[in-house]
Amino acid sequence: MIEILEQIYKEQTLINAIWSNPRKCEATKIILQPVILNDKYTFQFEVIINNQAHHYNVKQSNLADFLQQYMHSFKQVQIYTSTCDYSILVNKKGVANIKKHGATKKLTSPMGHNRSKQYILNDAQFFIKLGIMTADGNIKPSKYDKYKQINKYIEIVDTVIREQEIVRIVDFGCGKSYLTFALYHYLTEVKKRKVCVIGLDLKKDVIEFCNDLAKKLNYENLHFQVGDIGKYTTQERVDMVVSLHACNTATDLAIAKAVDWRAKVILAVPCCHNECYKQISSNLLNPIMKHGILKEKIAAHITDGLRAQLLEVVGYKVNVIEFIDLEHTPKNILIRAVLNKPLWDADKYAEYSELSTALNIDLTLNQLLTNKKGSV
Repeated sequence: MIEILEQIYKEQTLINAIWSNPRKCEATKIILQPVILNDKYTFQFEVIINNQAHHYNVKQSNLADFLQQYMHSFKQVQIYTSTCDYSILVNKKGVANIKKHGATKKLTSPMGHNRSKQYILNDAQFFIKLGIMTADGNIKPSKYDKYKQINKYIEIVDTVIREQEIVRIVDFGCGKSYLTFALYHYLTEVKKRKVCVIGLDLKKDVIEFCNDLAKKLNYENLHFQVGDIGKYTTQERVDMVVSLHACNTATDLAIAKAVDWRAKVILAVPCCHNECYKQISSNLLNPIMKHGILKEKIAAHITDGLRAQLLEVVGYKVNVIEFIDLEHTPKNILIRAVLNKPLWDADKYAEYSELSTALNIDLTLNQLLTNKKGSV
């Protein structure tokens, strides 16, 4: 039974479950349902003792330990999921007879707490086609984080395009492109703008998948290409550059391309700061950086702070903000840059140089931008 519930937790298909017909047990009934707490999928157990309900919110890592307390305390367990039902009878020896049946209930979502939030992008048909929602317009529990991420992304985009004429957008390292599709859909279907969006990625199978989906959605001006960020060229004007979770110096290549094109908007969520981690050194900070995990965090923040400074050097107004706190996605710092006036700010570059010299860092973005200093 524990293995079944752990799998159900992983797939996020639970509707509810009931433990009944107790043996010699303090608890007389247990009801289980899934809830969203602080944007995290969680099992909530309601344990009835002396006609009083006691609630326990249990993470997957603690599920087996929690269930172990009640394994042999109830004769019957009924589990309902969106894919099937389980009827479980437990004998005196604790042996469970498990029968699996077709699903008799439908899953509704979002669940539990935090479901009153209104999202900027809520087109059910779009999310159904993207596989985020079920055919009846409910968010799939396993896709709830992705739904939230998409809306947060569109909120950020909305704040920077209101006063900008954005026609051509390049998305470097687009991956499976949920966010790219959402961006195109929002600009064309919601904002009624005519735009062209190009997604670039190194994986041929991913690009084929994205182009096929774009055709199914009839997105005529959304195209995907196999290509390397550093080698990508175009004669067309580029108004906005997006780079989400490009690894290490790939983020620098994307930013440098955007600067070279005089892109009006740059959105970058960096990932992996190995370049700075290998270079950074400071006798003053050694008592902290001798711990690898702390050095890694310092290197990440220093890198992104210096990237922001370099963008200010070349005439961008920059904000470093939190993108979204996603489980399994700790890299959630977004660099948002809007072109103000193309120039080379010598004072800001002096500030950059002082800090980078003190920490023995020579970032790729600095090298790329100083090579173009005369053209900025």
